[in-house]
Amino acid sequence: MYRAIYFLLILFTFNLVVLAQELGPEEEQADDVSPFATTKKKVLAWRGEVVGVYKNRLWIKIRIYRNQKIAKKSVDELQNLFVVNKVYPVKQKETQLNVGSFILRESVFEEKRINQKSNFFEVILKGDYKPDPNSKISSITTDTYIADYVDEDFYVEPNQFFKGRSTPPRKIVIHPKDRKEMVLVSRGLFLYGQGNDASQDNFNPYFNEPNIGSLKELPSFYIDKYEVTNQEYKYFTDQTNTITPPHWIDGRFPAGEENHPVINLTYREVEKYARWVGKRVPTEFEWEKAARGAGVIQNTNRDETIYFQNITTKYPYGDDFDPLLCNTRESNQRKTVSVYELSKEGESPYGAIGMCGNAPEWTSSWYELYPGHHLQSFSCGKIYKVVRGGSFSENSKNATTIARSYGGIPNLSEDRRAGFRLVMDYRE
Repeated sequence: MYRAIYFLLILFTFNLVVLAQELGPEEEQADDVSPFATTKKKVLAWRGEVVGVYKNRLWIKIRIYRNQKIAKKSVDELQNLFVVNKVYPVKQKETQLNVGSFILRESVFEEKRINQKSNFFEVILKGDYKPDPNSKISSITTDTYIADYVDEDFYVEPNQFFKGRSTPPRKIVIHPKDRKEMVLVSRGLFLYGQGNDASQDNFNPYFNEPNIGSLKELPSFYIDKYEVTNQEYKYFTDQTNTITPPHWIDGRFPAGEENHPVINLTYREVEKYARWVGKRVPTEFEWEKAARGAGVIQNTNRDETIYFQNITTKYPYGDDFDPLLCNTRESNQRKTVSVYELSKEGESPYGAIGMCGNAPEWTSSWYELYPGHHLQSFSCGKIYKVVRGGSFSENSKNATTIARSYGGIPNLSEDRRAGFRLVMDYRE
């Protein structure tokens, strides 16, 4: 007897294992696919109120009020809404209860053109009526309406909804801490430097024949639209107990210059400000691209090879210098001006303002020669940091988008060489 019971237990266990193997994949598949992923609901496409009935042949006239789905359709498109031999539900207006069904045989449009300003249009429908056995209404009356419905997904799995979709980044953002406006410099290839004078430190040997290997690809980032001002830097010094610039008397910037760019800062002071505010100092290439634009357009030849068209400019706004758009020596201002007084006509392709003249700006890049350029210079190396943008005391040549200078003598903690603006990475 015990052997029989033992044999039955083994047989029962074996059947359970077989059953689990058969049901397992289906259950796993069911877990992977949400039951809501393909759920649909009936959505009203159009509704036609019966306004006339011709009982001898069962012709009915319906009035259809426009909705969002059919508002802009033409007569031909509206005629396609009525499908021959399709069964349409007939419902009572007041109760919306189903009273029967209408089998369409033909639709007649009395109007050749639909007035787009009209709220409704009328159609004559010919067909057969079949009353609902549960309804006491045996015929179509003007107390009924005919409607058509379409299936629409009312729930889509988030992974399916966002698949293949991306939200474009905002072109302008406000930083949450310093409340400064920042503009987007979009990702892409970038042509830097110049290719005409090999004796200059900004010479790019590949400038005149750019290719995919010599161009720089920079990820998207945001850069301050304006340089950091005296007032903004004063707030930082008050919050962090940092020493103010030496030309400020009694720790106060010159009267009336609260919106002028802060100047005479060391690179280490700029780094400290960047850490405090949650940004970083731009690289040299980031600064130049923000000031100049990408500099190239990618094109395709007939043989499907790719070539790059050079569209670089000398200044943020173009090739011709304008003293009204750049605060340099030629402008005769002899001092910095408010960052908000600079003309918007002089803004860069990305919307940054004041990137030529006014105040020089620190970058985080070491002052080194560009790849492939060989020039004897004792200044090049990981000693000094690149300074860009020129200033009110320099000429227009030093304020071009490609002009390079440097700071850090005797070191980066003592050389009060420039002002700054900061950048923030765009996180996709």
